[in-house]
Amino acid sequence: MLGLEDFVRFVEGTDEEEKVKDLKEAFKMYEMDGCGYITPKSLKRMLSRLGESKSVNECAVMIAQFDLNGDGVLNFDEFRVMML
Repeated sequence: MLGLEDFVRFVEGTDEEEKVKDLKEAFKMYEMDGCGYITPKSLKRMLSRLGESKSVNECAVMIAQFDLNGDGVLNFDEFRVMML
């Protein structure tokens, strides 16, 4: 029989897995080029599709805020930190 603590851990784990799945889907929408990271150009393109007009430079500044390794792009782990 599943105890309350085990049940809570199970439910919380499921929620986390669902969040990661959703984040991966969102990440794919933003990276677009299949390169495994979000560039300022791909971010600009996606924001344009969402009705937000930003320059490539503005997108680079947005990325820099969460670019933990300083390479100028966002990998999935950096994107995850930004979104959570």
